[in-house]
Amino acid sequence: MLDTVSLATLGLLHDLGKLYQRAHWGHPPEELSDWSHPAYTAWAIGRHRGLFERAGLEPFWLARTAARHHEGWRDKPQYQPQTPEEWCVALADTYASRERLEVDEKGSRAPDTPLKSVFANLRVQETYGQRDHGYSMVEAGQEVGLKLGGAYPQGGPNVSRDTYWRLAEWLDGRLTELAKHSLGPEALLMNLLGIFQELLWNVPSDTQGEPDVSLFDHLRLTGAIAAALWAYHDGKATVEALKDERPEKFLLVLGDLGGIQGHIYRIQGAQTGVGGLAKRLRARSLEVSLAAEALGLELLQRTGFTPLQRIMSAGGKFYLLLPNTEAVHRALDAVRQGWEAWALQQGATLLPFLAAHPFAPGGFRAFSEVLKAAHQKLAEAKLKPLSSQLSTPYLTSGSASLRPCSACGVRPAQSATDELCHGCERDGHMGRLIPKRTKIGFFPQDAPRPHYRFPAWRVALEASPAHTLRTRPDFTPAAHPWEVRLLAGHIPTLEDALHQGRWRDLAEYQAWAKEQGLWVEEEGGRKADDPLTLAELAEFSTGAKYLGALMLDADRMGEAFATGFKDEEGQDSSSPSRIASLSRMLELFFAGEVLELIKNPQTYAKRLGWKELEAREKAERYPLIYSVYAGGDDLLLLGPWDVLLEFALDLQALYREFTQHPALTLSGGFVLVSPSLPIPLLTEAVQEAEQAAKNAGRNRLHLFGQSVPWDELRNLLPWVRDFRRHLEAEGKVGLSSALAYRLLRLWRGHQDEDEARRMRYKPLLAYALRERNEEIRKHYLQLTDHTQAAWQYLPVWVQWGLYLER
Repeated sequence: MLDTVSLATLGLLHDLGKLYQRAHWGHPPEELSDWSHPAYTAWAIGRHRGLFERAGLEPFWLARTAARHHEGWRDKPQYQPQTPEEWCVALADTYASRERLEVDEKGSRAPDTPLKSVFANLRVQETYGQRDHGYSMVEAGQEVGLKLGGAYPQGGPNVSRDTYWRLAEWLDGRLTELAKHSLGPEALLMNLLGIFQELLWNVPSDTQGEPDVSLFDHLRLTGAIAAALWAYHDGKATVEALKDERPEKFLLVLGDLGGIQGHIYRIQGAQTGVGGLAKRLRARSLEVSLAAEALGLELLQRTGFTPLQRIMSAGGKFYLLLPNTEAVHRALDAVRQGWEAWALQQGATLLPFLAAHPFAPGGFRAFSEVLKAAHQKLAEAKLKPLSSQLSTPYLTSGSASLRPCSACGVRPAQSATDELCHGCERDGHMGRLIPKRTKIGFFPQDAPRPHYRFPAWRVALEASPAHTLRTRPDFTPAAHPWEVRLLAGHIPTLEDALHQGRWRDLAEYQAWAKEQGLWVEEEGGRKADDPLTLAELAEFSTGAKYLGALMLDADRMGEAFATGFKDEEGQDSSSPSRIASLSRMLELFFAGEVLELIKNPQTYAKRLGWKELEAREKAERYPLIYSVYAGGDDLLLLGPWDVLLEFALDLQALYREFTQHPALTLSGGFVLVSPSLPIPLLTEAVQEAEQAAKNAGRNRLHLFGQSVPWDELRNLLPWVRDFRRHLEAEGKVGLSSALAYRLLRLWRGHQDEDEARRMRYKPLLAYALRERNEEIRKHYLQLTDHTQAAWQYLPVWVQWGLYLER
């Protein structure tokens, strides 16, 4: 009897022929008498028959079954489904692609249609995105494949038969390399998934209708649906039973972790314990991401499925597509109980929630409605946290007498002589390793130390034969299951500090840091790839030595997922492929592009229009930014405060280029604080600032007490530069700090409700400038126009300049 992995593989391969069809457009191989894409699918599988044979899949059966997935092709019966497994793939193909029409390819256009951004057809705030741009398949002078900095739509994208040929060549090379490994069925499936992510993300699945769904997203959704449908019928279905759309055959499972921010930021001492605050903070953020991964993987393992069923995953949440069977519901209950017990033993700072919504195949026609109903179930689950453990005491008698951990204040210390609990001690070690590792392994039992401990998995920063996450865009085939998940973030290291050019080597930096009272001694000494402390980061600020905190959130994403694919007439085109593509692209930006802008800002020099000197300066400064959290559709960054402000403006410009949608904007909050401020107070302050930006109308940054639209904030930069230059001038020709504070008082007086009192500032301003030189007097008299942004947002550029000069 066929298993779900085989059906998932069939679904993942069924439309692969579209790539080869377009690569060979007008010149099919001699052995092909039929130029349609199912024929190319069978041909491609046959060319790599050895790969599939060694993984236990019979190539002829695989090729024939994958090709027969078009019920509507009446004049080509060789591609119509006949057997139950063929019908399973054909139905999954139909369910996954509700956004496109059934065609027989007679009128197919030449392969020059680019993939449009999934944001292009989103209807948000009654507006759509940029519809006449698309993705280039191969950027000029670059190799093929997914690369950070490349997923930006453009006019006149590079798409042709030649670009398809290059993609097909690269894919053949990847598959040939993969065939050198001894693979089991799941390892084969996960390798194919990763390779397709690399090479098919910017290939349109459909060039006849609206080409806004990639071939990668369509293939992975078809594979997931086929596996779930086959499992619902226990692999014994008749064709009639498979085609029956009345039963609720599918189950959309939502997983979410509550209390994320409290768990990450609940650190009491600024430098308590091994490794210091900076290391433990990033380790806790990673723990949250990995907890969500482990929760989803355990449920998939218990139900016999692969990560292919994870159709969306970001920000501590995931969505699994499973069959609506008793076995799956029992597994859900067991996993929920095990994770709630784990959460309680960890101090209940992370709360696991699982919810499931059954739906019939008709739900794929308006998938946003299925998501809405599933989210309602999740909201109900959140009203009953730890429901399976409510009668279980938290602390055992053996640990009740121990003092609380001095770092988190929640779990007990390991012993009467220890200050830290196991988790906080582990976080210090883990935080030191994060900048040095690029793989995260899930181990069912023993794992290298240090590691995170979850109910069914031990997770370490080393590859695992069971399942490995790669935290960089590395798509090299391997003998074991793997996925590319950009989870590691960025922690500034001593090496990043040395790139500032102020010190010749680590010894010279150490001497300077000791003189400043910044050096932290650690067991074994500090090395160049060890993380910087928050106090060290603050010291790299220009002017006042404060730490900056930046929190950004994507605006109107709830609206985008809920109703973004409904047109003016209410017609819903929210296929699962579109929804999954939208989630994947958001995750790519916040978990990938943001980190690339931090670590390698030169990637975006041309896109953002930087001059050579400007690009070099950013390359030195941006790696000093610490990503506490970046994923889903939001982020929290720490770093030198002036570097963060410059970075925020670049990041907003990059997001605008990425989405090319006027209603998809960013709102954020920025604060600058002492690096010794407790993390809970810091995050509370920056969250309040972000909320103020949202309340003021979105698409702005709240800083120095005001919420400023991004474009207005850019227009204030010349005022910051001139103000700083005038402060540096000496004597009466310059602008004293006393006069600067006078400007702030005049601005506050202008906020008076009485109109006459409000306008008093104008003569007072002229009087205050009477003894200044002509340039300064003329420049600041512009502020008598109370309608211009420089006056409305005066506290921002004045305080910005004052802090730069402190």
